[in-house]
Amino acid sequence: MINNNNNLTVINMLMQVREVTTMHLPIGHSFIPYEMMLIVILHYLNGEELTVKRLFNSGTFSEMGNRYHFRKLIEKEWITLKDHPSDSRLKLIVPAPKLLSSFEVISDELLRSFLNISEKHFGLTFTNNSSQASKEA
Repeated sequence: MINNNNNLTVINMLMQVREVTTMHLPIGHSFIPYEMMLIVILHYLNGEELTVKRLFNSGTFSEMGNRYHFRKLIEKEWITLKDHPSDSRLKLIVPAPKLLSSFEVISDELLRSFLNISEKHFGLTFTNNSSQASKEA
């Protein structure tokens, strides 16, 4: 049986993600730039190289849609291209400073929001720099 309280909590969290990301990222009617930016940030944070080919192969969108949004993200300085150090045929994609600072703000806002929701709906409290939660008695 579906637990309405849990579903409402998840819906509130998803709505918060949409609201905060829309405020700080160039997200319009398409999920393509949103997914691209998440992939770029993910590879950057994991210390992994991300080539243009790898980015285009990681999504489920058309090549034409990918190219259009990719060019827009470069033009608007959300992502940048760098030469690959050992293969001149490849270009590496890295987040531009604007994307990095926006992602930092998004992370802070969403973490605060999720902690508040967790405390309100589940009675969980979190301490700073700890991934462990405790249920208050």
